[in-house]
Amino acid sequence: MTRDNYEMNNRLSRGGSLFGGDPQTQLRTALRTNDFATFKKLVSYGAVDLEYVYPYPDFKTCLELAVSEPNKKDFIKLLLQHEVQVNRINETHGAAPIHFAVESGNIDALAALLEDDRIDVNIKSKGNTALLMTIKRIQDLDDDREGELAMCEDMVELLLKAGCDANAPDMKGITPVYSAAKQGLERVITYILDYSKEPVNLDSYKDIRGKTARYYLKEAFPHLVARFDSSADTNESIDPDKLFSYLSRHEEDNFIRDFNRLVKKNDHRSVLSVNNGMNTMLQQATDKGFEKVVATLLNNGADPNATCPGNTTRPIAIACYNGYSKILKMFIDHEAALFDPVNGESLLQITIKGMRSSVKGVKVDFKSCLELLLKHPKTNMNVNHHDIKDNTALHYAARNGDNDTVLDLLRNGACIGLRNKFDEPPLADISAKTLETYLDECITTNGERPSDDDYEIHMKYSFLVYPNNSLENELCKEPLMDKSNNNVGKEYDAILAPETEALLYMTRNEDLRPLLKHPVITSFLYLKWQRISCLFYANISFYSLLWLSLVLYIILGYGVDSQQSKSIEALNVVTHIGASVGLLLLILRELFQFLVSPIRYLQSFENWIEIALIFVTAWIVCVDSSEESTKQQLSAVAILLSSAELVLLIGQFPTLSTNIVMLRTVSWNFFKFLLWYCILIIAFALSFYTLFRKVVVEEDQAAPNPNTPAPDEEEDFFEDPGRSLFKTIVMLTGEFDAGSIKFSTFPVTSHLIFIVFVFMIPIVLFNLLNGLAVSDTQEIRADAELVGHISRVKLISYFESVLVGKSYTKPMKCWAWLPQYIQDLNIVTPKSLCMKPFAKRISLFPYFLPKYRIIVKPNQHNRIEIPHAEPLGKFGDDYDDIESGKCCFERCQVYRLDRKIVKNAKIVINKRTYVSEFDELKDKLTSYESRFDRIETSLKKVLQSIENKY
Repeated sequence: MTRDNYEMNNRLSRGGSLFGGDPQTQLRTALRTNDFATFKKLVSYGAVDLEYVYPYPDFKTCLELAVSEPNKKDFIKLLLQHEVQVNRINETHGAAPIHFAVESGNIDALAALLEDDRIDVNIKSKGNTALLMTIKRIQDLDDDREGELAMCEDMVELLLKAGCDANAPDMKGITPVYSAAKQGLERVITYILDYSKEPVNLDSYKDIRGKTARYYLKEAFPHLVARFDSSADTNESIDPDKLFSYLSRHEEDNFIRDFNRLVKKNDHRSVLSVNNGMNTMLQQATDKGFEKVVATLLNNGADPNATCPGNTTRPIAIACYNGYSKILKMFIDHEAALFDPVNGESLLQITIKGMRSSVKGVKVDFKSCLELLLKHPKTNMNVNHHDIKDNTALHYAARNGDNDTVLDLLRNGACIGLRNKFDEPPLADISAKTLETYLDECITTNGERPSDDDYEIHMKYSFLVYPNNSLENELCKEPLMDKSNNNVGKEYDAILAPETEALLYMTRNEDLRPLLKHPVITSFLYLKWQRISCLFYANISFYSLLWLSLVLYIILGYGVDSQQSKSIEALNVVTHIGASVGLLLLILRELFQFLVSPIRYLQSFENWIEIALIFVTAWIVCVDSSEESTKQQLSAVAILLSSAELVLLIGQFPTLSTNIVMLRTVSWNFFKFLLWYCILIIAFALSFYTLFRKVVVEEDQAAPNPNTPAPDEEEDFFEDPGRSLFKTIVMLTGEFDAGSIKFSTFPVTSHLIFIVFVFMIPIVLFNLLNGLAVSDTQEIRADAELVGHISRVKLISYFESVLVGKSYTKPMKCWAWLPQYIQDLNIVTPKSLCMKPFAKRISLFPYFLPKYRIIVKPNQHNRIEIPHAEPLGKFGDDYDDIESGKCCFERCQVYRLDRKIVKNAKIVINKRTYVSEFDELKDKLTSYESRFDRIETSLKKVLQSIENKY
C-alpha cells in the first residue's frame, strides 16, 4: 500500500469522519447525499468493495443503488469505469442494474448503462426483458401520466436502438408488441417497427387464452398489421423464448418437436444453457412434471445440475419437492447428476417438506421418491443431515404426522436424539405407537426354532447412534476414520457423544415414558449399566470411606477432651488423615463437575448438599481451635449432611431407586402442601401466643418473700411468637401436652380455639398428609419397574455429561433468563483433563458395539455376542479389546442379558409372529374370494352362451 493510500484509508476510517468509521457506509452515504468528491476518493483509492451487497433494507450493490435513484449519472459512469458487474442478477430482488433503472424510471441511468459495451440488453428479470418491463410499466401509471408516459416511450426507444429483442416474451407468452397493442400504445409499436433489428413475429407466442399479438394489433391498429407482415421472415425461427413459451403453455409435444429440429441442425447446445430469468429449460420442465421433455433434454446433453441466478435450486431438488419419482429416477440414472444438499437441505428433507404442500396427481409419488433416495446405492444419502435450523429429515416427517415416513427413516439409520436450534428432538412429535412399532422391528431372530441351541435374538440400537458417533456410516459405507491418518486420537474424541439423551427426553414425556420398559431399551440400559457400574461402585466406595472416616473422627477425636488410649488416638489420627484425603478428592471431583457444566451442576440439589458438606468438613478437619459449642454444632451438621449424601448415592442403585424416588416424591409433595397450609399454622401459633402468654406482674403487687422457696415453673412455650410457632408445629404431630397450657385466663375462647386447632391440624391436615403419602407410594410401587428405568437413565446421563463433556439437556426454567452462551458454558472439557479412558469406558458406540446391535442366545444362558463390521485391528489398537464384552477391565467376564429382558423380547417376537400368521390367513381368504369371483364370472358367461344358443 502506498503512502497516499494509507493516509486516505486512515483518514476515512477515523472516528471523527463525516460519515462514520466504515468505508462501505461512507460510500453509501456519499452516494445518497450526492457528495461526489468523497465518493470518487473512496472508489479511486480502493478503500471499498464495489460489489459489496448492503444489508437490510437495501440488499443492493452500490451500482444498483445508483441506478435506482435519480440524478446519479456521474456516480454510475464512475462505477462503470471501474468495471463493476453490470449484468449481475441480484439474488434478493432477482434483477440486474438495467431492470432497476427501468423500474425506477431513471432514463439517465439507463442511458449510462447502455453506453457500456458489456451490457446485455436482453437479460431477463423474472422472465421479463428490460424492454418488456418498460412497456408493462406504462399500464401501472396513474391517470396523470403524460410526463411519465413520454419518459417510458423514450426508454423504449433507447432499448430498441441498443438492440433489445422485440420478440422476447415473458413466461406467459406476452411479447412487447402484444403488451403495447393491448394498451393501445401506437408510438411504442412504431418504435418497434422502426428500430427492431429482427423481424417481429406476431403469431409465435400465445397467452394463456390462446390469443396472439396479431389479435390485439388488429383490434387497436389494423393499419400497422401489413407493415409487420411485410418485414416478417418467411422462415419461422426456433429460439429459446419460443421453447419456453411451449413449456409455459404446457405444449409438451410442440416443445419436443421444435427441440428435435434444433438437434438435427446441431443448434441445440446454445439453447440448453439459456434461462428466462427464473428457470432453465430443465428446471421449468421438471417443475411442470414434463417427463418426456426432461428425458429429451437429458438425452441431448443438458446439464442436470445447471441453475440460474433467479432459481438456484437444482432440477433434482425440484423433482423431489414435487414428488415426481419418474423424473427423479432419470436424474439418478444420469451419470453427471449430483446428490449434494441444495441450499443447505438434503434431498430427503426437500422431499419430506414437499409432502406438506403437495397436490395429489398422477405423477406425484413421494413414497417412491423416498425409496429411491434411501435405497439406491448411487444416492448415498445422509439420513441425519441437518439444515440451517439443525432440523433433520426425521424432524420434518414427525411434524407432518407421517408415520410411514418416520418408520422408513428410522429403518435407514435416523437418530431420534438429534436436537434442532430450538432444542427439540424428533421424539417431540413422534407418536408412541409409531416408536413402539419401530422398537418391535428392532428385535429379530435368526430363523431357528426357539428350542434350538443356536436360536438367536438380535437387538438393534442404530436409532440411538449420533451421526458423528459411529466408526462407519452405515449408509455411505465410508469409514469416518482413516487408518493412515496419524491423528487418530482427535478423530476419536470427535465421535464421542452422549448416548442416553434421547432416553432422558423420553423420561420427561408422559406418552413416551412407558416405552422405557421395552426390551430394546432395557437391554441397552443393561449394557450401559455394565459399562458404568465399576465407576459407580468406585464412587460409592470412595464416599463410604470418607463418610466412615469423618464420623469416626468426629465421635472419637473431634471435641473430645478426655484422655484416650493410645489405640484410640492412633485411630483418631488415621481417621483424620482419611477425612482430609477424602475431602481433597471430594473437592476435586465437585470442582471438575462444576467446570464441565456449571449450569447443570448448580441445578442439582444433591450438588448443593455436597457443597455444604465440603465447607463443614473443611472447618472440622482444618480448624481445631473452635469453641466446644461450635464443634458440637458442626459435628451434628456434618454427620447429617454426609449421611444424607450417602443415602442418596446408595439410592442410585437400580434396585433401590424406587425407595429414594418415594422419599423424594413424598417430601416434595408434603413441602408443597404445607407451604400453602402454613398460613393456617402460623395463624394458630399467633392465636396461642396472644391467649397463653404470661401477664407481666404489676409494680404495686407485693414482692415475694425471699425466704420462701420458688416453686418449680414449667417452661413457657408461648412467651414469644417464635417459641409459640415451634410449639404449634410440635403439636401438629399430636404431641399436645395440654396439661401445661393455661386455659384459666380465657377459659371459653382458649378452649374453643384449641378444639378447632385439634380438629383442623392434627386430625384433618395430618391425616390428609398421610393419605397423600400413601397415594404417592402406591402409585410409585405400582410402576416400580418404570421408576427404576427412569432412575437408571438419569444416572447414566449424568455420568455421560461429566465424562463425555457434551450435554444436549436443556437447563431448568429458573436459568432461562441467563444468556445462551452462559447456559451452554463449558469451562473445561473432559478430554483436556485426560478423561478419554473413562469416556471410552462408559460408551457403547462406536467401539464396543461397532454394528450397533447385539446377539443374544437364550438357550445358552442368555449369552451376549457382539458382531463386528470389519476384522479386528482395522480401526487401531483400541478395537482389539472388544469381543463378547472382554475389554481391559473385563477379561474374565462374559455379558449375559437379564432373564426378564429376554422373556419380554420373546413376547414381542411371538406377538409379531401371531400377527404375521393372521395376515397369512387373511391373504389366503382373499385369494379364495378372488377365485370364487372368477368362477362366478365364468359360470355367468357359460350360462349366457347357452341362452344365446337356445
